[in-house]
Amino acid sequence: MNTTVKKPDNYLAWSILSTLFCCLPFGIVAIVKSTQVDTYWGQGDMESAVQAAKDAKKWIWISVGTVLGITVIYLIIIAIVAVIAVANS
Repeated sequence: MNTTVKKPDNYLAWSILSTLFCCLPFGIVAIVKSTQVDTYWGQGDMESAVQAAKDAKKWIWISVGTVLGITVIYLIIIAIVAVIAVANS
């Protein structure tokens, strides 16, 4: 029986992309968590490595969700302003 545990994905590339194209503060947290995966794995702390990978993924989604939410709110405001402008002309 093979009992070796596979190293979890650190999501570093996704963390960097979410930092560059989404929400900078949350993306930075994702990068920090991503780098912790390899650190914990190298120390032999598998549980912490798995948790850091889960946290990195969570912060990536928070970063993406934040920018999507802000974009939706922005588009709604633009639509309301456009309707008001058309109604007043």
